[in-house]
Amino acid sequence: MSDTKAIAGFGEIADAYDTYLVDQWGVLHDGHTAHAPAVDVMHRLKDAGKKLIILSNSSRRADTTRGNMTRMAIDPNLFDGFATSGEEVWQAFLGRKDPFYTDLGTRCIVFQWGKDEHFFEGLDLEPVESIEEAEFILLNGTERDRFPEYEAILRRGVERGLPMVCSNGDFVSITPEGELVQCPGVVARRYEALGGYVRWHGKPTLGAYQMALGDEAADPRRILAIGDSLHHDIAGASSAGFDSLFITDGIHRPELNLQADGAHTPESLAKLYEQYAATPTYVARYLVW
Repeated sequence: MSDTKAIAGFGEIADAYDTYLVDQWGVLHDGHTAHAPAVDVMHRLKDAGKKLIILSNSSRRADTTRGNMTRMAIDPNLFDGFATSGEEVWQAFLGRKDPFYTDLGTRCIVFQWGKDEHFFEGLDLEPVESIEEAEFILLNGTERDRFPEYEAILRRGVERGLPMVCSNGDFVSITPEGELVQCPGVVARRYEALGGYVRWHGKPTLGAYQMALGDEAADPRRILAIGDSLHHDIAGASSAGFDSLFITDGIHRPELNLQADGAHTPESLAKLYEQYAATPTYVARYLVW
């Protein structure tokens, strides 16, 4: 049996923690619209003097994420920090202190959705059109209609021994309509399966949590991670030594059975925890007070 405690509202546990690492997509918003009850929780925690940090596997830089919050009418000043995997990668390229980045080169073939010129500002990177010109693959995003053509590029990348930098390790996201959409992590995992090397960033890697907390000497027992991905948010928090709250009405929604009242059955939750080898401290369907 799972030791996870189901909670009806966040008020039941708020006093037990001082610092909160908050996932955004699936917890605070759906990519387009804010979840008002979840934002209310943030306001209550802020008023109580808690520290709130956005920890997201977004390939966008931290200030872009702040802007997206404003666009969805979520006050970015609620948060004491914004830590994104995209920011982690940008900083790694800027400093090139890690030997991996020191030796990486500058010419990259880029996978991304839309245009994100802001990511390249201040960096010595040179995006190229052909895998034959590239020194590495920069995986900043995916476009759903291009997955078939990715395969040939990945195979050639492996043949050439090119490393891949993955700035968003999520495997899926869920649309407001409940559709699961493949994310960059699927491409990175495929590259590894073909024999390629991937440098992963973001949750569940420890680097993501170090980036979010900085040099803060916080008591790990007073830190709570909140998210909707068992692999990224819950397993990542456990590896970092933190408690976690699993929000079930996110990417795992299609995998769970509902009871008559709309709650997920304990049996389907236990099966999911076993499947992903991740057991949260708490579970709730939504983030509500």
